[in-house]
Amino acid sequence: MLTRDLLRIQKKGGFKPAFADVNSPALQELAAALITLFTDGAKQYMSREELDELALIIIRQERDTLLGDGLKKLLLDRCDFGVPQEVDHPSKRRELFKCSAQALAECKGDIGRYREALSAFGEFIAGDIYGDLPELERLHAFREISPMALLNRYNLALVQGMLLYADEVKLRVKDPNPAELRRVFKYLKFFRLLAELRQMPHGETALHISGPFSLFANTRKYALQLANFFPAVVNLAEWKLQAKIRLGNRTHKLELDHTSPLVSHYRNFSSYVPEEIRMFHKLFAQRSCDWKIIGDTPFLSGIKPELIFPDLSFRRESDGEILHLELFHRWHKGQLERRLEYLQEHPDIPLLLGIDRALADDSEFAALQERYPAVHCCRFRDFPGVERISKALSAMRPLKKTENGV
Repeated sequence: MLTRDLLRIQKKGGFKPAFADVNSPALQELAAALITLFTDGAKQYMSREELDELALIIIRQERDTLLGDGLKKLLLDRCDFGVPQEVDHPSKRRELFKCSAQALAECKGDIGRYREALSAFGEFIAGDIYGDLPELERLHAFREISPMALLNRYNLALVQGMLLYADEVKLRVKDPNPAELRRVFKYLKFFRLLAELRQMPHGETALHISGPFSLFANTRKYALQLANFFPAVVNLAEWKLQAKIRLGNRTHKLELDHTSPLVSHYRNFSSYVPEEIRMFHKLFAQRSCDWKIIGDTPFLSGIKPELIFPDLSFRRESDGEILHLELFHRWHKGQLERRLEYLQEHPDIPLLLGIDRALADDSEFAALQERYPAVHCCRFRDFPGVERISKALSAMRPLKKTENGV
């Protein structure tokens, strides 16, 4: 991810990302030189400080140093740094300084006696007594990447960096392959974004996603999740994005579509699923005998033309009953009220609502249950537990066999 100071933006007539020309021989050569530096750095166990100094030499040879700094930042994100775990640097330094002060007083200027007194620290002194400082951390591993892939990742990171400062994001998406669309909506759910989905003419789906600056709390985490969601959109055959970006005291539109020079690095969907969701799938399969998670989560009818896309779908082993789960996280309060009202009026929709405890405390949750008695709800903290969901599914009354998908 690129930080604000690394964003190359053309501000004339709005905000436009200054994309890198991925086919430029000069830029490919720059990317290759930086990649080689980090590859060799991992082999030579270089420190952050050494990498910064050597990267600066490479970047300063180019006219556009901001682009080079951005490439370096993306490469740093692919690095694993660390310090020798067997050495407790702070304790060892305190001991060294204490003994050094005592020996200096006792030796009265005799350098030989002074060195002899500190001989026990010889290996520590010969190494680096400040080896635990961030700039002296050593590069343990580097996830390699090709020059072309790095430049493509840079262009994508420019847009992601701008979306961190979005008020709202409007998307129109279309793909002849329904599986691709479902994959995008799964990303939307997995990143817990606040969005409204509407079915539009000609097979298009419109998404209105709230941006981090439209929320009152937790904006940093939400902003990162919005940025991480965007590469999934780029994989679609047709898409169009409009976003309001707020940088400093200026707010302008960002407009992009499938013709933009963007290539997604999202290939294996499971690689980007949050760890708590993977663990939930694994534990649910192990512990729940009555219910199984099914992969094809359908759209459900909502307030027309709005669509409901559940987070998870379950099948009861005994009779094949299909039920769905939709989770409402701490920033989904506005959506929750609308969903409760709709389900109260349509109790035959097989949907269980999971409500984050940060969204409704004990008294608020009790009030919701009293106000919407026909709606099945359960609560969770951050992400629901297997036993709680399995119990809540089993508590739902049998449903009439109706078609609720669209």
